[in-house]
Amino acid sequence: MVQALATACFVLADSFWPFVLAVCAATAAKAAGIAARSPLIRHYGGDRPQEFRAYLRAVTNVRISLGAVLAGWVVQVGTLTVYQLMVIGNAIAFVVSAAILVLLPPVAPVPTAGGPRWIALRDRPYLLLTALDGIMAIQFKVLTVAIPLWIVGATTAPHWLISATMLTGTLIVVAFQVRASRNVDSPATGAHAYRRAGGAFLIACSLISLSAGIPAWAAATMLITAVVIHTIGELWHSAAGFEVSFALATPHATGQYLGVFGLGAGLAEALGPGLLIALCITWGRPGWYVAGAMFALTGLAVPPAVRWAQRHQHDPQKQIAPTEKASTA
Repeated sequence: MVQALATACFVLADSFWPFVLAVCAATAAKAAGIAARSPLIRHYGGDRPQEFRAYLRAVTNVRISLGAVLAGWVVQVGTLTVYQLMVIGNAIAFVVSAAILVLLPPVAPVPTAGGPRWIALRDRPYLLLTALDGIMAIQFKVLTVAIPLWIVGATTAPHWLISATMLTGTLIVVAFQVRASRNVDSPATGAHAYRRAGGAFLIACSLISLSAGIPAWAAATMLITAVVIHTIGELWHSAAGFEVSFALATPHATGQYLGVFGLGAGLAEALGPGLLIALCITWGRPGWYVAGAMFALTGLAVPPAVRWAQRHQHDPQKQIAPTEKASTA
C-alpha cells in the first residue's frame, strides 16, 4: 500500500525534491516488501522454495515484457495525460497486489532461537556471499544500460536492435529459468552455477567489445550471440542466488537473511549503471574485458565462500545461545 501511495505521488511531483521524496518512499517500501516476501516463498514454496522462486522470476519477466510494450506505446504517444494514466495504473497494480496478499492464509511466525537479534548481520560468511552476489548482480545492467548505449554510440548496428536484445533476453528467461534452477539443488551446485555464470559473462562481454568497428550485419549477429550467452549466465546466476540465499539462511530468520542478501542487489542497482558506463562506454572496448573479468573472478570466489558458509552454518558453537554458553562454561 505504501508503494501504491508513493507511486501515485509521482503525478503530483512537479519539481525535484517532491520527486526525490516519492522515489525514496517507493524504494524503501519495495526493499521492505522483498524482505517480507522471502518467508512467504519459503512457506508456500513447498520442499523446493528455490524452484518456486524460479517460477516467480519467469512470471516476472512476462510482466516485464508486457510492461515494456505498454511503456513503449506511452513514450510513442508522449502526452502528459498518458504518462499520468501509466503512473496511476502502476499504483492500482500495487493495490491489487495488496488485496491478493490479504486473501492468503496467514503464516504463523517461527519461534525464535536464543542469541543476538540481528544474527544475519553477524554471519560473516553470509555477508561475504551477499557482497559477491552484489558484484555479480551488476550483470543485470549490462542488457538494460550498457548494451543500449553501446549500440547507439559505438556500433553500426541498427537502433531497433536495442529492443531485440532486451526481448531476446526476456524470452530466454521466461522459457528456461525454471529448467535452469532444477539442477541447482544444493549450496555446492549453486556455487558451481555462480562459477559458470562468471565464465558466460566474460565470453559475452568479450563478444560485445568485438562488435565495434565491423559492418552492421556482423555487429548485430555478434550482439545477439552475446545476449544469448549473457542470458544463459543470468539464468545460472539467478538460480544460484535463489539456492544459496535460502539454503544458507537460518530458518527462523529467513526474512532477515534474505533482506540482508538483497542489499547486494540493491547496491548493484545503485552503483552498477555508473560503473558500467565508466568502464564500457567511457573507456570503451578495454572496459568490456575488465567488466567480464570482474564477473569471472567473482564467480571463482563464490565456491570457497560457500564452503566457509557451510562450515559456519554447522558450527556447534554458532547454535548455542549466549546464555547456554555461559551455563556450559
